[in-house]
Amino acid sequence: MLAACGSSNPSDDWIPSDIDEDATVDRIGAAGYQKLCGAFEDYVRDQYRSNKLIQLTCTAHAVETTTDAIACGEALETCLDTLPPNVEAQLNAILAQASCATTGVEPAGCTSKVSVLKDCLDALGAKLDTLMLSATCAVAGSPVPDDWWMIDPPAICQQISTDC
Repeated sequence: MLAACGSSNPSDDWIPSDIDEDATVDRIGAAGYQKLCGAFEDYVRDQYRSNKLIQLTCTAHAVETTTDAIACGEALETCLDTLPPNVEAQLNAILAQASCATTGVEPAGCTSKVSVLKDCLDALGAKLDTLMLSATCAVAGSPVPDDWWMIDPPAICQQISTDC
């Protein structure tokens, strides 16, 4: 999933080297918090805005906008060639779920360790992996739930949100 330079833990790579994971969130300050969050959001965009996630989003769009498998397949190919604005917006909304904004953390006065926030963010990234299930145009014409792309906040994120 998420990985680190020179670390045996593959989930540390996105963390800026000058951020101490053992420090508390309030101790790294607003600038450190923004740097940490920016690094994670960049990582999410690089890692998860993958062909699979784009294909999944386009497949959902094609299923929603067509009534048979042939039309769905054609709509899917068209979407993959040029993302329609609504699909681009959907993709951005999916990726935005894995961000510091979704944690509800206020850095001032937050006594949770950076490592706990990192674990929360890593868990949010892992939730994006669960969206990368295979979808098929065989269900064309069936309703697609409006919230198919929503992820449930991991328990560790709920805890840090409460603590901060």
